[in-house]
Amino acid sequence: MKVKLFTAHNMAEAMAHVKQDLGRDAVILHTRRFKRGGIFGFFGKEMVEIMAAIDTVQTTIVEKKQPIITTPPVANTDDTKISALQMEMATMRKMIEQMVCQLGKNDKELSPLMDLLIKNDIDPVIAANLIKGLPDENLIAGSDHASVRKLLADRIVNYFPKIDGIDIMPSSCKTVALIGPTGVGKTTTIAKLAANFVLKEGYKVALLTADTYRIAAVEQLKTYGDIIGVPIEIVYSPDEFKAALCRHQDKDLVLVDTAGRSPSNQCQLTELQALLSVDPDIETHLVLSTTTKYRDVLEIVNKFSICSPQKILFTKVDEASNLGTILNLVYHFPTSLSYMTTGQSVPDDIELISSTKLANMILRD
Repeated sequence: MKVKLFTAHNMAEAMAHVKQDLGRDAVILHTRRFKRGGIFGFFGKEMVEIMAAIDTVQTTIVEKKQPIITTPPVANTDDTKISALQMEMATMRKMIEQMVCQLGKNDKELSPLMDLLIKNDIDPVIAANLIKGLPDENLIAGSDHASVRKLLADRIVNYFPKIDGIDIMPSSCKTVALIGPTGVGKTTTIAKLAANFVLKEGYKVALLTADTYRIAAVEQLKTYGDIIGVPIEIVYSPDEFKAALCRHQDKDLVLVDTAGRSPSNQCQLTELQALLSVDPDIETHLVLSTTTKYRDVLEIVNKFSICSPQKILFTKVDEASNLGTILNLVYHFPTSLSYMTTGQSVPDDIELISSTKLANMILRD
């Protein structure tokens, strides 16, 4: 039996080498995929390896001349075994050809664009919809690659719902509350918003905090309030919250920092809902970290829906390795988006979300 190892860039190419060298009767003994080159296991090129064999004894037997028999032929046991082996090999060959054909289709479907989207944690179903009808980057060259990327970016932009920040109406007081789980950066984001509306826009702003669970959060907000010159109050109950809102009706904007709540703690979420229900006109922004896993983000959005957030604000964009979670989320929950934060600096590292900028960030290699 002759055994030989074949290496190629894909399964179809490797099978072609097998047929060319060993013939169609070759038997596949083993296949594997591996990466060649790269740095420390990264950026390597995927290769396919096939170990194939051909029964050299079979060829000798087939070509051997049979002796002239004058007596009635008698079934030969060896011939029967060989025939059975030939049928088995033919069946295996057909199965392998079918598998190679299917693999070829899959390789074609997994275009560079599809691979880019999946690497950025975009749901495969969403990714398939995005690239549907776009030219395959494998079949184009030169500057056309940039054109295809631009078409894909435009499609992503169309997936994003309305981008809407905090709009302040003249001669009225607007109340905005930030809600969300612990550790997403609500307090720092409140400080950034307050500083921007006071220092850059010239509005009169007040800060309220209901985060009485963390002393550090209260002290942090007081420090920011002193720096930018805005009053800050601590509220411990819905009644105190309502009274504080009445005291600051002369302000243009009242920003409310709430305590971080666990999405699995229904009692805490009910308390938060009761706090926000004192004023039906409160504009609520659900704060999500882009470093949170997509599955956890879905749970957070589902559980915090009890508070009826009107907009979603994303933090820690600078810390996320990819931003596919944002696209996945707005695909399933087409809620308006507001701001995104890109660092800890107050008041600089916050901006209104740009669909175009976000799409380009999602498509980064």
